[in-house]
Amino acid sequence: MTTGANTDQTQWHTVTCDAHTYTLPIRYQNPVRISQGAFASVIRATDTEIGKQVAIKKMFRPFQNPVHAKRTYRELKLLTHLNHIDAQIVQIYNVFTPEQDVNQFQTLYFVFNYCPYDLNKVIRHSTQFTEAHIKHIIYSLFRGLKDLKPSNIGIDENSNVSILDFGVAHLLSDGIQNEYACARWWRAPEVFIHLERYNDKLDIWSVGCIMAELILLRPIFRGTDFTDQLNKIFDIIGTPDLTTLNETYTTELLYIKQYNYNYTENFLDSISYISRLQPRVKVDFNQLFGFKYQPGEAAPVSGVSSHGIDLLDHLLTFDPRSRPTAEEALAHPFLSDIREPIEEPSMEPVVDEHQDANQSTAQWKSLIWSMIENFQPPSWINEDIDNNI
Repeated sequence: MTTGANTDQTQWHTVTCDAHTYTLPIRYQNPVRISQGAFASVIRATDTEIGKQVAIKKMFRPFQNPVHAKRTYRELKLLTHLNHIDAQIVQIYNVFTPEQDVNQFQTLYFVFNYCPYDLNKVIRHSTQFTEAHIKHIIYSLFRGLKDLKPSNIGIDENSNVSILDFGVAHLLSDGIQNEYACARWWRAPEVFIHLERYNDKLDIWSVGCIMAELILLRPIFRGTDFTDQLNKIFDIIGTPDLTTLNETYTTELLYIKQYNYNYTENFLDSISYISRLQPRVKVDFNQLFGFKYQPGEAAPVSGVSSHGIDLLDHLLTFDPRSRPTAEEALAHPFLSDIREPIEEPSMEPVVDEHQDANQSTAQWKSLIWSMIENFQPPSWINEDIDNNI
C-alpha cells in the first residue's frame, strides 16, 4: 500500500544498501545510504515522478511493542501536522508500506525532502561561521523549533536548515517525558535534575548550545555522564544560587510527590548535590563568544556582536522560566535585520486524543494504517524541480 501517484501495489522493487533491504515503489531509484540510527536507517533516492532526490527512512521494528508502536504513531502524527512549504522542519512527501493489509503490517517507510548535509558535519568541517551565517541558522531553528542536536538538522548550500528527526519528539502535555529526547551535550540542566518531566524551554537551551557551537566550532558542554554534564554546564554559566534553585523546582517537587516516591528521592538527591557544589562564577560571555579579530584586520573572523551575546545569555540560563519562548527569541534584536514575521508559518497546536493513551500494539498499528491510507502528498511537492538534483 502506498500513497500519491503510484497507487499500483504491484509496482515495487527490492534493493540493498549496506546490508539493509528496502522494498520500495518503483518510482524511487538509485538508492544511496545516508545514515543509520537506533530506530531507523535512511537512504537517498531519486523520485522519478517528481524529478527530485528524496530521503527515505525505514523504521526498524516499528511495532516491536506498544512503546515502539506509540513512538511510531507520534512521529507520523507530528510530521503530517507540521508539513508546510515554508517551515524549517522536514517535509514529509510520502508514507508507505509494502504490506497489503493491517494484519500483515510490519514495515513502514517515510519519504522526506532531501538535505545534502547535516549541521554537525558542516560544523566539523568549517573554518569559521560569519555572524550572518549564525543569524540565518539560528533564525531558521527558532522558526521550526523541536528537539534539537546538530546531527538532526539538515542544511543546504545556502544555509537553509530543516529539523529532521521526530523519532522521540513529544506533543506538549503534563505527562512524564522521555529522558533521551536529545543527546546529552545539548540537554538542558533540568533534564539531569528531574530527568523526565520538562517543557518546551528545553529546546530553547538546545538552540543556545548549537549557537555556541557555531561560534566555537565544538560542543560547549561535553560531559561524560549526567553528573559531569552538570559540572560542565556550571563551569560556563556558573552555579545557581540556592534561592534560584529552590524557586525553579518548588512546583516540580509538588508535582512529582503526587506520583512517584523514588522519583522524588532522585530529584531531591539532584537538588542536594547542586546545593553542595563549590560556587562557580559565570564566565565572561563577551570574552568567550564576542568578536575575534586578526591583527590589522577590521572585520571579525569569528564570534558575534553584543546582541548575539545577549541572546546567548538568555538561551543558556539555568532557570527555564527565564529563557525566552521561540516567539520571544525571534523578536530579539540579534535577529531583527533578517526577520520576516509575515513569512513565518504558524500552526494551530495539534490536538491528539491518543497522545497520552495506553493502547495495544494492534491498536496503534490500526491507527497508523488509517493515517497511511488517508495521507495526501503536499501540494508543493513538484515545486523547485531543480533545487537538489
